[in-house]
Amino acid sequence: MKNKINLTVATDINGQGGIATVLNVYKQAGFLSNNSVKLIATHSTNSQFGRVGAILLYLSALFKVIYYHIFYRVGLVHIHVASRGSYLRKSLLVRVIKTMGGKVILHLHGAEFRDFYAHECDPKRQKHIRDTFEMSDSVIVLSSQWIEWGKSTFERSEHFRLLYNAVPSLETDGKRVPSSYISFLGRVGERKGLHDLLNAMVIVKQQCPDVKLLVGGDGEVERFKAIAKDLNLESEVEFMGWVSGKDKLDVLNKSQVFCLPSYNEGFPMGVLEAMSTGVAVVSTYAGGIPDAIEHRKEGILVEAGDSEALANALIELIQSPDLHQDYVSNAKRKFDESFSVRAIIPQLQNIYDEVSTSRSYS
Repeated sequence: MKNKINLTVATDINGQGGIATVLNVYKQAGFLSNNSVKLIATHSTNSQFGRVGAILLYLSALFKVIYYHIFYRVGLVHIHVASRGSYLRKSLLVRVIKTMGGKVILHLHGAEFRDFYAHECDPKRQKHIRDTFEMSDSVIVLSSQWIEWGKSTFERSEHFRLLYNAVPSLETDGKRVPSSYISFLGRVGERKGLHDLLNAMVIVKQQCPDVKLLVGGDGEVERFKAIAKDLNLESEVEFMGWVSGKDKLDVLNKSQVFCLPSYNEGFPMGVLEAMSTGVAVVSTYAGGIPDAIEHRKEGILVEAGDSEALANALIELIQSPDLHQDYVSNAKRKFDESFSVRAIIPQLQNIYDEVSTSRSYS
């Protein structure tokens, strides 16, 4: 009798980015081992072999998916997908799996997927996307906004499920003292709103001359260093590159405020990590952020692109310790109840059980 397994298809678990972080959370929580999950990487941020290496890795993943369906009893395949190239890679796999009679959970992470669908895809490509989502047995999205998008976009959307990203509560040193450090953790670029944050810092430093901004992330680092220099912020902004593990915890431990002024988001891990470590959050209404931060309850939200409002929010939290503490306490309570590993993993298990015991959608 064939051994029963489940498959997860995603980026390399040892790479960078939100999907790799989510996979590591599932692994550390024991979810992968408890469900006999084998990981299959279609993409890696650590690849040193360029385009040829990327093609070979994808072909290897395609072969493994077919191999496991022939020689094992595959319960389901959990496919993590974003936009553009990620969608192209994963949509072929969905069709291969469904052709073989398999079951698919499609897990949407792409913060820009709505824009990708609406503005970068012609009607033929849009139909291809609708077919991919509708032939899947379950579709996991990261926020209530994405549930509404599913209802308005797809003829079949009753199989959409809301599942927030799970984040382990980071161990703090318990010695947080008031500071003027603001942290930004995420890809350095326009989508995450870093340009707006730098413009806001010009205003903030006039009211809070000791303020410092710690930028942790890869991407367009040199370009944004030049922007900071043009704004005379060289002394106030430190670009740290990609930070993870203890380095990330060190950044959060010294931060008074975490700021993520994004234009598009799925459900950003950085916001949740800040909530878990007692760092006040200033962010925007993008993607799933309002599911985590209710304005003036767990933090402050501003409209994306409004540098002046962003500056005022940062100044208020730096200068108002009582208000800061109220937001931090509320955010920590909400994190424990709604976004901790303890809260999320059982919900994911329910989705697995639901798909495993139902007939394959065709």
